[in-house]
Amino acid sequence: MAALLAAIGAATQASAGSIQRSVTNPNVSIETIVQFGNDVQPVTIEENSRVNIARVIQIGGSGTVDATIIQNGTRNYANVIQMGGTTNAAVGQSGLSNTADITQIGNSTNALLLQIGDMNSGAVRQFGRFNWLAIFQFGR
Repeated sequence: MAALLAAIGAATQASAGSIQRSVTNPNVSIETIVQFGNDVQPVTIEENSRVNIARVIQIGGSGTVDATIIQNGTRNYANVIQMGGTTNAAVGQSGLSNTADITQIGNSTNALLLQIGDMNSGAVRQFGRFNWLAIFQFGR
């Protein structure tokens, strides 16, 4: 993480970058996406393995950053970290164990978290002038 922050700190305002790593099979799905720069693109991750792990890190300029994660499996873990003018995150999880962690920094932050399962855990941190959050957790 320290190396990532150092690389981002060394990047100029005009530069942009994206890193994506994936491992998927019927038992495990791991998706990691890191984006930085002024032209951060919307991210959508959909995972349908038994164990699903998704991590999105978006560090944009003054524009909008968007992330959507949908997970259907026995155990689901989602982590979103966003910085930008407007940050939007939507996480939907269905499974026996669901865990989501969202951190947003921006002028306007918006998050939607939906969890359906027996063990649901969600944490959201929003830092900005205009914050919106909705959390829905349902047991089976």
